[in-house]
Amino acid sequence: MRILKRMAVLAFAVLALSGCTKSSISDETPAVMDENVGAGDEEIDPAKFEGDDDDETLPRDQNILIDDEPFEESMYDWDQVRHDATEVFTNTENYPQSVAFDFTADEEALTIALNWTVKADTSEAQAMEYAAELVKLFNDMVAVQSLEIENSSATSFGTLWDTFALNVKITEDGGAAILDKSYKAGEAIDLKGAESSTEAGPEEVPEDVPKKV
Repeated sequence: MRILKRMAVLAFAVLALSGCTKSSISDETPAVMDENVGAGDEEIDPAKFEGDDDDETLPRDQNILIDDEPFEESMYDWDQVRHDATEVFTNTENYPQSVAFDFTADEEALTIALNWTVKADTSEAQAMEYAAELVKLFNDMVAVQSLEIENSSATSFGTLWDTFALNVKITEDGGAAILDKSYKAGEAIDLKGAESSTEAGPEEVPEDVPKKV
C-alpha cells in the first residue's frame, strides 16, 4: 500500500511540474514576440524621410509665374528713332547752329514733342527753316518702321502727323524758345523752310530699307 501511495504522489508531482512548465512557456511567449516586434520597428530610420518637403509640388492655383503680366508692344522703336535723330540733328556740318536735340513720344496721348536746341545767335528765319526740316525728317525716320506712314515731300510733312499731335520748339542754348508751335493730329502744319538752299542736308534713308509690317 505504501508503494502505491508513493507512486501516486510521484505521478501527481510530475503532472504538477508539467503544468507549470507549459504555463511558464505560454506566459513568456508573448513577451518574446513583443521584443521581436519592437526590434523590427527600430530598424526604420526617420532620417530617411527628412528633406522630402524640398520636392513638394505646389498646387496649380499657387504655381504662378511673376513674368506672366501682359506685355504691351510699343507702336514704334523709339530708341532707334532717338539714335537716328540725335545723330542727324546734332551734326554741326549739316546744321552749324545745332547744339542738342531731344524728343518725347506719348503713345497714350498720341503726342510727339520735338525740341531742338540751337546757338543763341540763331535768327528767326533759321529757326523756322530748322523746324520745317526737323518735322519732315523725323516723320521719315519713323516711316522706315512702318508701311502705313508716307514719307515727307516738298508739299507734305509726312503722314505721321495724321495720327500724332505735334509740339515743335527751336530753343536758344540756355535761353528762351525762338519758335514754339503746336498742331493737333491731322491739322495743317504751316512751317516754311528755305525756298532754295545750296547747303547739303542729311542723307536720305534708302528706299530699300525693310519696313515694319
